[in-house]
Amino acid sequence: MLVSAASPKVPLSPSTPLSALTPVPPVQLGTSAGSLLERLAGGLDQEGLAYCQWKGRWSAHRWTTGQGDVDFLVDHARRSRFRQLVEELGFKLGHPPGARRIAGIEHYLGFDPTVNRLLHLHVHYRLLLGEYWKPLYQIPIERPLLDGAVPGSLFRVPSPTYQFLVFVLRMMLRQVGRPLLSAQTLWTTGIRMQLESLQACSSREELAELLRKHLSPIDVQLFDRFVRSLLGSCGLLQRAVLPWKLHRRLRAHVRLPPLSALLTAGVEKVLPLSIAEKILDARLCLSDGGMVMALVGGDGAGKSTCARDLNGWLGQAFRTVWRDLGNPPRSWLTLAADGALQLERRLNRMRQRPGRPGTTIELLRHVCTARDRYRQYVRVRRFAINGGIAICEGYPLAQNRRFIGPRIPELLPPQAPKLAKVLSDLEATYYERILGPDEMVVLRLDPQLAVARKPEVPADQVRARSQIIWEIDWSTTGAQVVDASQPLPDLIRCLKTVIWSVL
Repeated sequence: MLVSAASPKVPLSPSTPLSALTPVPPVQLGTSAGSLLERLAGGLDQEGLAYCQWKGRWSAHRWTTGQGDVDFLVDHARRSRFRQLVEELGFKLGHPPGARRIAGIEHYLGFDPTVNRLLHLHVHYRLLLGEYWKPLYQIPIERPLLDGAVPGSLFRVPSPTYQFLVFVLRMMLRQVGRPLLSAQTLWTTGIRMQLESLQACSSREELAELLRKHLSPIDVQLFDRFVRSLLGSCGLLQRAVLPWKLHRRLRAHVRLPPLSALLTAGVEKVLPLSIAEKILDARLCLSDGGMVMALVGGDGAGKSTCARDLNGWLGQAFRTVWRDLGNPPRSWLTLAADGALQLERRLNRMRQRPGRPGTTIELLRHVCTARDRYRQYVRVRRFAINGGIAICEGYPLAQNRRFIGPRIPELLPPQAPKLAKVLSDLEATYYERILGPDEMVVLRLDPQLAVARKPEVPADQVRARSQIIWEIDWSTTGAQVVDASQPLPDLIRCLKTVIWSVL
């Protein structure tokens, strides 16, 4: 259960399998897409917004489960109201990094608890064909295409003739600069079924009138040649030349890719995928800026499991990192201090001398730990400033200072040496520089249940750490408090709801 009332109530229900859409006749969608897309469709119709799902309606089994995009064309004059509507439904605006961002296209991510992945709206305010690293063509038929849209299975779709026109132009323009693709029969075989279906549903008279009124650089005879090329009914030379002919006819409507886009694509295409992903991160950044989110809880509350699941869920679409500030990577200075401390303890055992707490090397080790936590904090903050989402456990807070905070003061005698005081002040300085997170989610778990969940850890230690979290009054901290005693699947769904509400 949610203890905090800060997050909206979202109904949770199991997901139901969805059948794939077929072009003719339309297949009625069930409820497996969840209520979010259905509420979006209802809101668009209620507002009377001119829009259509201009491609991809045959792939409902993908975009209703978050595997693909819902591609919308929206009336440019009503874009403000569309943005307001999707934000009211909880969609978040994200931007692709660098050269991938294209003017006239927006990306919205939505959370539906019945779907495992985030739902992705790919919104066009101009009808743009192409990719960020290739020539991008604006086809100036947005107004008639929207005016002629008809009801579809869930969203409005272009009329069959417009679908046929757009599909042929898309497939032809994909071949610009790729003559080998034009000659491949396997590629044309893969689109032939859809092409023939659209051709059978379209009107040749309407197509000719549409080209004459709105796309005069392309006449119906040239368009017929495009269709024959895609069906493999013409020679290889003609199939290689026709895409360039279409490019020349549309050269007034083309945006050539910038050099940065070509370099980005070059890295993606040439280098192995594992290396390219490390150099370039194609995931979206939140338009409102990034966030540092602390996941707080005692032992047995499931912090690591939940952080890993949440990072995997959000990381499918957004730039995310999962970091443990309580156990950061150790620097070379920390490793050296560790080695010196172990050597000191070994020498004491060999000499049969009782080790005393608070030696200079031990104090230096605590300073190094504080420094490592601060360095990790710096990296996390910089990542969030660049639009990323950082999910952190072990975050040093005023509420958990007893087990993630300065350690030197409790080791010092009343009359401590000057060097010890200097090291104590230095350790405290590192923790003082760690500011609070942007959002805090607390996993609250009864200490007795925590002991039962962590039998491999001494019970007193687990109980003591969990008791601290259990007894704190979190109402004054602005934290979102979640009951961690519920089953893990329910806990994950609650956390997704809470986190999505504060992004």
